[in-house]
Amino acid sequence: MTIPPQSIAARGPLSGIKVVEIGMLFAGPMASAYLGDLGADVIKIEPPNGDEVRRMGHFKEGEPLWWRVTNRSKKLLAVDVKTPAGAEVIRRLAATADVFVENFRPGKLASWGLDYQTLSAINPGLVMLHISGYGQTGPYSARPGMGTLAEAFSGFAHTTGEPGRPPTLPAYPFADGVAAMMGAQSILAALVNRSRNGGIGDEIDISLYEPILSLLGAMAIDYDQLGVVGKRRGNRSTWSTPRNTYETKDHRWIAVSAAANSGARRLFNAIGRPDLAERPDLQTNPQRMLRLEECDGAVADWVREHDQEEVLKVFEQAGVVAGPVYDVAQLFVDPHIKARGTLVDLDDPILGKVRMQGVVPRFRRTPGEVRYPGKAVVGADTREILTNLDYSSADIKQLEQAGVVKL
Repeated sequence: MTIPPQSIAARGPLSGIKVVEIGMLFAGPMASAYLGDLGADVIKIEPPNGDEVRRMGHFKEGEPLWWRVTNRSKKLLAVDVKTPAGAEVIRRLAATADVFVENFRPGKLASWGLDYQTLSAINPGLVMLHISGYGQTGPYSARPGMGTLAEAFSGFAHTTGEPGRPPTLPAYPFADGVAAMMGAQSILAALVNRSRNGGIGDEIDISLYEPILSLLGAMAIDYDQLGVVGKRRGNRSTWSTPRNTYETKDHRWIAVSAAANSGARRLFNAIGRPDLAERPDLQTNPQRMLRLEECDGAVADWVREHDQEEVLKVFEQAGVVAGPVYDVAQLFVDPHIKARGTLVDLDDPILGKVRMQGVVPRFRRTPGEVRYPGKAVVGADTREILTNLDYSSADIKQLEQAGVVKL
């Protein structure tokens, strides 16, 4: 594994690791962004007309905001990989890399001469991550796959939503985010293994649906052993109550989880219902689940008569596990969010100060950082990257004139 100089180690535990990302939309780009947060040097490849995310989401003064988050801390190379000369640029770049991230449909990279067999022959230490809708193998592997389909195919959407209502999909790229996190985790495991096996890399295959399925707890084994098919339950748990979101008198919301039996008793006492706390038929979760409407309704009725601040104060004093349901505006002013640096301030050359999510894991000695927002200019670092790959000024000019790269 590449060992970073001491002078840059504080930037993150992955300082000195070089990542090449040729991805689209979210899963691949988010995986490499997480690596960049931890100090890796990430080069993102985008087409000469710009990545599709540049045209998505909200804009300020014509500038895409989502792009700035997904592609933070990355250098940008604008190249047409569909051309022989463009593919050669990528092969030369991969020869210098530790990690190669892609999330095209299986077979697409091979059609450009950028498959793992080709790149690992050039660079045996390369770790390549594939993220695709249904994985690199299996009868569905060639199907187009997006996060929406993965959320449906995995069983997640079937169990999400209100009873008697349609399956519910998240309003954000949930499947992409989960696959990206698992992809980053898998890359780290492959890098550790590379350091132990003489420097040989590996090829990683992740579908969009399997990471979500892995998060769905006992769903598979419950069906296998008992024939149980999960149903949509809204905010209610399948095995414990009270657990829900509740509207307060001032039309705000709180979330409550009383999964432990002792927690349920504290909750009932806090809302002035010691009778429920002491009832023999409400002492365990299975008992309370048989009387779900009664238990949940008692909490909802009490919360509805009190303002959010009062509810949270009473519950905190009673040791009830509860908290506010925040929107993003409330996150921005919360003192805990500020104290931990959950959101970071960055300088954007066009927009000025911008705030976005910071680095999640907290390393004491190598904390990592979000170095800068996603760059506004398509292929902002193309000339620098090509020069570092020993392309001459004449070579670069020829590539630009042929439409292979954008400077």
